[in-house]
Amino acid sequence: MEHDGRKEEYENQHSEEQTKQVATEQEQILLELNTEAGLNAAEANVQTEIQAFVAMDEDIKDPGDDVVPEESETSSIDPEEEEPVALSELELNELIESICTSKAEEFRMIGYEHVTGREIWECVSDKYQKTGMPALHQIVNDILSLKVTKFMNWMTMSIYKSNPFA
Repeated sequence: MEHDGRKEEYENQHSEEQTKQVATEQEQILLELNTEAGLNAAEANVQTEIQAFVAMDEDIKDPGDDVVPEESETSSIDPEEEEPVALSELELNELIESICTSKAEEFRMIGYEHVTGREIWECVSDKYQKTGMPALHQIVNDILSLKVTKFMNWMTMSIYKSNPFA
């Protein structure tokens, strides 16, 4: 019996070591990916820690996640709050302009000093010429998720398109 107890203890300890090793390897891979994505070492470390924390959080399921709220809990929502707020065209344009300006400032902070909000919008809206204008949430997502590499590729192609024989 004592032999079985030691064997089980060894297997548990070995399993924990493997789990720690896999977690360490995952963190190293995330760190390398974040560094390749253009983040400096400090930003990459923070991003890696966040991603590792999120991955750990997804593995741990809260027993309260399966609880369905009672009717009294859901009926407290005011029906007036559910209706979407309509923005005028001017307000919508100002909103998009401020988001594009914010993205241009982000690019300037990482070294692309001559980027403007107008260029950001031209890059993002270029794909809308074929498909039409999407919903506001998609526009905001496209602007905020724009990567420098995609923007610079668009800029390069724009230069070639505007001056094809130079």
